[in-house]
Amino acid sequence: MQINLFESIRIFIEIVEAGSFTQAAENLRIHRPAVTKALQLLEQHCGTRLMQRTTRRIDLTPDGEAFYRRSKPLLAQADELLESISSERVLHGQLRVDMPIALAALLVIPRLPEFYSKYPDIEIVLSSSDRRRDMLRDGLDCILRVGELDDSDYVPHRMGNIKMTTCASPGYIALHGMPETLENLRDHQAINWVNSNSRRTMPWTFTTPEGTREMTLSGKLVVDNSEAYVAAGLAGLGLVQGMNVFLKPYLDSGQLVEVLPGNPSPDRKLTLLYPHRHLSHKVRVFTEWLERLL
Repeated sequence: MQINLFESIRIFIEIVEAGSFTQAAENLRIHRPAVTKALQLLEQHCGTRLMQRTTRRIDLTPDGEAFYRRSKPLLAQADELLESISSERVLHGQLRVDMPIALAALLVIPRLPEFYSKYPDIEIVLSSSDRRRDMLRDGLDCILRVGELDDSDYVPHRMGNIKMTTCASPGYIALHGMPETLENLRDHQAINWVNSNSRRTMPWTFTTPEGTREMTLSGKLVVDNSEAYVAAGLAGLGLVQGMNVFLKPYLDSGQLVEVLPGNPSPDRKLTLLYPHRHLSHKVRVFTEWLERLL
């Protein structure tokens, strides 16, 4: 039986990213038996098993893992080629994106109607989390990340900087006083943030005439989620240091008060990461829109 290699690879990638044959069939709007048959033909064509299937889960074989990682950018190149042939070709399909909860909720989602007005046939699958994601294994097209990058697995695209603010609730200030200097912070409680992947508690950073100063502050609560972080700050459990865009509504309403404005935390880098250099047209237009927004 003749195999449509291009379509079979597309179906294989969708199975990996959807996590099941049924979901892949639904996403591609084809019958489930067609998904199963496409994978069987692709495995026959490759001469190796790409997936181990059980009733409960799908696992890639070592050959399947290698095939997925190499075929994903090739398919993106093919899509880009087809899209470039006709300037009138309508952009469509899924775009899988991950970004921090605060940026998704406060900056991106409120402005998505503008994006859809221009690209109504693109379906965005937006996951918002404060955890590190494996782009290829999770089938993501891009990830928006705040802060320094500690890996070189992905292709970075610098989007700019984001302002940071240190603050506390009026109730906390009434009980513990307002810190006037960095040395005063030793007598205060901090709500600390832990990196969910490395499990390392993140240091606090402040700008001084001598440069950036990192400090470790004592505290009784450690969190790894931005919503829990600001909730703890509002409850008066300690000082918080986070993205100004997330804290600004509470600062404007008086629920939080800025601390040590003379020693602000340095701006953090904002970077969009891609799994490879060959970007589809969908990813390019989303990147351009996001860059204008941020």
